[in-house]
Amino acid sequence: MKKITWFVLVLIVLATWLPSSDAVWKYLFFLRLPILMGLFLLLLPKLAKDWLPAMLKSLFILRDKWQLATIIVSAIGAGTSVVLVTSIILDNSPARFSVPVTIKIPEFWQYGIAIALSLYICIVAIDLSQEKLDKNEIWWGASIGTVLSIGLLFILGLLRQWLSSNTFLNKIVVDIFSFISKNHLAGYINPQTGELAAGHLTAIAYLIIGLIFYLTIGLVFNPKPESNRPEAPALLYVLMLVSTTVIIYGGTTFYLDYFRVPILVLFIAFSGLSYLAFDVNHFFQLNPLNESKDKRRVDSDSGDFKQVLDKRLKYQQGEKTLVIVCASGGGIQAAGWTVEVLTGFQELLGKSFTKAIGLISSVSGGSVGTMYYLDRFNKDGFLEENQQKSFEGTTRDSFTAATTDSLDAVGWGMAYLDVWRFIGLPFLIRPKFDRGTAVETDWQAEMKEPKKSKTLATWRKQIFDGEIPIPVFNATLVENGWRFLMTPMTFCKLPNKKYLDFNSLYGAYDMNVVTAARLSATFPYVSPICRNSINIPDRNYHVADGGYFDNSGFVTAAEWLDEQLNEWLPENSLNIKRVLILQINAFPESPSTEKVQGDGGWFMATIGPLLATFKVRDSVLASRNAKEAELLAQKWQNKVDIQYFPIFFPSASDAPEFYKDGQYQPPLSWRLTDKEKKAIKDGWTAIKTGKTIKKIKHLWYETWNM
Repeated sequence: MKKITWFVLVLIVLATWLPSSDAVWKYLFFLRLPILMGLFLLLLPKLAKDWLPAMLKSLFILRDKWQLATIIVSAIGAGTSVVLVTSIILDNSPARFSVPVTIKIPEFWQYGIAIALSLYICIVAIDLSQEKLDKNEIWWGASIGTVLSIGLLFILGLLRQWLSSNTFLNKIVVDIFSFISKNHLAGYINPQTGELAAGHLTAIAYLIIGLIFYLTIGLVFNPKPESNRPEAPALLYVLMLVSTTVIIYGGTTFYLDYFRVPILVLFIAFSGLSYLAFDVNHFFQLNPLNESKDKRRVDSDSGDFKQVLDKRLKYQQGEKTLVIVCASGGGIQAAGWTVEVLTGFQELLGKSFTKAIGLISSVSGGSVGTMYYLDRFNKDGFLEENQQKSFEGTTRDSFTAATTDSLDAVGWGMAYLDVWRFIGLPFLIRPKFDRGTAVETDWQAEMKEPKKSKTLATWRKQIFDGEIPIPVFNATLVENGWRFLMTPMTFCKLPNKKYLDFNSLYGAYDMNVVTAARLSATFPYVSPICRNSINIPDRNYHVADGGYFDNSGFVTAAEWLDEQLNEWLPENSLNIKRVLILQINAFPESPSTEKVQGDGGWFMATIGPLLATFKVRDSVLASRNAKEAELLAQKWQNKVDIQYFPIFFPSASDAPEFYKDGQYQPPLSWRLTDKEKKAIKDGWTAIKTGKTIKKIKHLWYETWNM
């Protein structure tokens, strides 16, 4: 059957190609950009809903009726831009490229086609937003969006008529076109009337309205360190970029195709040369380190872990117990799961558990969760959520902070900052601001004190006061592939160990903790790989996500523990005799797949290598960490009791009741829906009565008598 299908498709292609005239293929070439953008508008909702829901579904789940209204307006606007450029090319290609005259799309049908291109986006947005909005809100948002769309189309017509009737402006526009086109005016100026050819004036009116819309959205929704502020949905920025791309680059292809200049090659060359000419880079902010009452400088004691742990574990008498936490990566799912597990253990085992945590080694999303978890610690060294209030007076606990959407900030940063770098106009924006700093601003809004930045120096003082455990945000140095440990402490460099710490590289400087978390969580293409803002010879490393080297955080924790234990064992030292290592994994343990069909040859030939890399990472890390933990425990047996427990997000086999309503797919984006947030809460509820947590409770209370 598959061979017959292939044969039929080949016949269809040949039957289309052979009788078609040369003009048909020329028109398809001239229309390549609007065709591609039109297909993108039609396929994006399908990708989000059915094919890549873990990555894209959250784009279409809108938080309020106004967001729904703006998506309807921007979707119709994107569809209008595609139809407008298509109409211009169809109407003016005969004059510019000497091809036969083809169909002319009446203005009424142009609007109809624009609505058709946007309709699926609107339908999917309404369908998926039912999770968040009630029927009245959906009806209100859809109605207002429709009315606003009609109003904008009406304004577009009025503006076009005004431009057409203004002789002075018409002459200026014609002169500009004459200058740019080097007097090759065919397709731009009607030789009979001397006015702009069909469609160009409408495109200019559309650009004016689009520019006003673009500037207004950018100013109103500029990220600020304020919680619960209104935000434009990330999908709006995507649709704005589609509209802009179609109008500007569609117009550019219409111009350059006359000279047989390939626009893609020219664009890549121009973008690359602008990066070189203006020395374009992405930066993370370093600040001179000034000691104050709430900050501590880097000094000779910054590597004294014995002093720090002695203060941290002072409430324990005799033989002491140390807890080490490894928080794996996995985007916002990992941030929420890390906080939920650690707060859950405090409720389950008491404050003695939290006060026994000496080190948290985290990666990517786990670092974001760790940041908010430690931000809510009180001066007695444990989490105290009921004291946390936002600037609005509403409770903002660590889980709420860790699971707050930051995808909209990424969209804003992409549309208003990084797009100008990419298209070769970096001088229009400030060099130290990008989508990464937009995310930092968003994260700062969810901190305990949004208006006051916490830094590594702030945490260093809290560490030496025994208030918080030692945090290590793991990242990767691009130039050499080594681990980069962003921590207030100084980790002594060991032979043959591939890492550098923040103090060793930038000891005279300080960094905001939201910046450190962002660098650790440099999710590919969502957040840019960047280097330090201050030029330090031989130390201008670019920093990438920590998951490239080790997505679990275990390597850093295991090396640190193995190095320090000899010093801690004597009774006149720390006298640490028990170590509990918790490995927090944001996703279910990889199940064995028994029913493998072996289909998808073309898919495996193209995407298979990437799929294998992604699939093997978590299973390899889980088995490797378990084996290394076993070897570490064997090395120190009879001296220190080292116990290792991986805490996975529940799988169907571990918690069948959790999956009774269907398979839960943890998201890979930086946004969680309300259902996904509830799933994280329910996930902890499902496993806290399971065998792993029961073993930990028995160990803590019965074996170790904590």
